Amino acid sequence: MERDTIEIIVRFFVLTVSLTIHEFAHAWSAFRLGDDTAASMGRMTLNPLAHLDPVGSLLILTGMPLGWAKPVPVNYARLHDPRRSGSLVAFAGPASNLLLGIICAAVFKVMSYQAVGTGWFQLLIYFIQINFGLAVFNLLPLHPLDGSKVLPLFLSRDMADRYERTMERLGFWPLLILFIPAMVGLRGPLFLWFDLWGPVLRPILAFFSVPPLW
Repeated sequence: MERDTIEIIVRFFVLTVSLTIHEFAHAWSAFRLGDDTAASMGRMTLNPLAHLDPVGSLLILTGMPLGWAKPVPVNYARLHDPRRSGSLVAFAGPASNLLLGIICAAVFKVMSYQAVGTGWFQLLIYFIQINFGLAVFNLLPLHPLDGSKVLPLFLSRDMADRYERTMERLGFWPLLILFIPAMVGLRGPLFLWFDLWGPVLRPILAFFSVPPLW
C-alpha cells in the first residue's frame, strides 16, 4: 500500500475518533444541562456512524487535512440557562479535543523513547496535532463554529445580543473569506489565530516533549 494512501487512512481514523468525541461532548453536556434533544435522537453516543457527515468524511478520504461531523442538535430553550449553558455546551466540543490531545501527549512522553520511528509514534503525533488543531479552529468566534457560541459568555448582554445578530446576518461568509489566503498559500488571519494560541500550547507540548505542531 502506498505511503500516501496509508497516511489518508490513518488521518481518517484519527479525525473520525476525534470528531466523534467532539460531538459526543456536545450531546452529553447538553443532556447534563437540561436538553435531551441529542440524546433522544441517538447522538449521545461514541458510535462514529451516528456523527459522520458524508461530505465531511469524503473530504478526509480525498486527502484534505480536515473534515467535519454532523452538528449535534441543541434546543437552547430547554437548557437550564440558555445563554450560559449554551456557551458551555459549545465549549464542551473543543474542550474534549484539548483533553484528548493532552492525554495523547502524556502517552507520547511515556513511550516516545521506545516508539520513535514506529507507526504508534506517528499515530500519536497525528492525534495530538489534529485534536489541538480542531480545538483551536473551532474556538474561532465565527458562525457556525463553537467559538461563536462561547464568546457571548464573556460579553455584556447587550453586546452579546448585537454580536449574535451580526453573526446570524453574515452567516458563513466571514469563515469562507478567512480561508481564501490559506488556499493560495498566504499567512492570513487564520494563521494568526493559530499563532495567538502559541503561548498556551507551546508550554503544554514542551512539558510532554512533543515537537512543535505548526
